[in-house]
Amino acid sequence: MSVLSEGADGSPAQVSGASSIDPITGLHTRAFIEQQLGKEIAHARRQNTALSLATVHLDEFDEVTKRYGLSAANEALKELARRLKRACRGSDFAVRLAGDDFLLVLPECNLGEVQAVLNRLGALEMVCSGRKINLAYTTGFVDYQPGDMPADLLKRAAQLLHLYENAAKESYSATLAPH
Repeated sequence: MSVLSEGADGSPAQVSGASSIDPITGLHTRAFIEQQLGKEIAHARRQNTALSLATVHLDEFDEVTKRYGLSAANEALKELARRLKRACRGSDFAVRLAGDDFLLVLPECNLGEVQAVLNRLGALEMVCSGRKINLAYTTGFVDYQPGDMPADLLKRAAQLLHLYENAAKESYSATLAPH
């Protein structure tokens, strides 16, 4: 089975398998980015333009699941996905790597523009069982460097996401208090 999606330049990009879209968030999956990132790197190299991957980690996600249940956790993922999609520029796309880790693929995006995209995410709030929940997330980014292969860029992004477990680079405070 093949799934057609839009490439960074607006042209159709063919991706094999139903696993290219996450069933909970509707975002692209790791399988998609592993195929698509080579094309994005080739475009950046040909055009001599920037390519950044913004990382987003949903902090304390396990606590949301324990405290409010799987349904609330799925709603939190969907809300973050909506925010990621809204933050994207026309050439960008969002990816759910796994669990509580996400990427924004940002072609032709320099440092100031990456920060502007991430700032559009804003505070992440939802109501669950009559309680207002402010969800924390941590952001960062990695840039394409000449000579990078897709695996290199994804590895640096994964390393950054792994660091989030120990210390936040930039984080909105989490409060799981009833309102």
